[in-house]
Amino acid sequence: MENRWGKLHAVLESIFILYLYFALTIVFLVVPPLALKALGVRLGLRPGTAITLGGVLIAELIALLGARAYYRRKGLTLGALGWSRPRNSVAVVGLSLVAALLYCGYALQIPEVKANVAEMSWLKLWGVLVAVPAALMEEIIFRGYMMARWQQVRITPPVQVVLAAVAFSLLHLGFGFMGILCTFVVGLALGGLYLLGQRNLLGPALCHGAINAVLEPWLLLWLLKFYAERFA
Repeated sequence: MENRWGKLHAVLESIFILYLYFALTIVFLVVPPLALKALGVRLGLRPGTAITLGGVLIAELIALLGARAYYRRKGLTLGALGWSRPRNSVAVVGLSLVAALLYCGYALQIPEVKANVAEMSWLKLWGVLVAVPAALMEEIIFRGYMMARWQQVRITPPVQVVLAAVAFSLLHLGFGFMGILCTFVVGLALGGLYLLGQRNLLGPALCHGAINAVLEPWLLLWLLKFYAERFA
């Protein structure tokens, strides 16, 4: 009974943290554009994307500070979260890059993303500066913290991978059903890379960071364009 309660408590705790992270992200994604609109500032799609990226950066910095304080309180070290010395590094790096290429190849089927992916501009630089650290932060939360926490209460590794993938996909609700499904599959791959590296974040962080470096800010720009046209 105690073991079951420990597992339930760990899952509920993770759900609560996910909710806080999700709420924080939504607030800083939505509030800056709405505040500018309320002030009468009209932004084009690209400046609006840049402002939204700024909101993402603020949210990630707040999440990082909060996570640092929480981890210290729980006695979780960086090593426990997956920043220890990497193992199986050659295989992990190779598979991480292959997984990133596969996902990028799929995402390039979106015309707006494909049309802009080779562009080098201030918006591209800003997108990379925001999206790559965001990928690292998400891996610390979804693979590092969550899977490490579930390991403490003896939830099996396959279940850990699936639960983390579900949580990761829910963070991307705005991308629609296919986006959620694809993100779930990517989450499974990232969890697998985490386990392959013997609970090291090198693999998932490299894969996630490479995906964001290639596709952002164009994925976000495409999403904002979609919602702008839908709710115009």
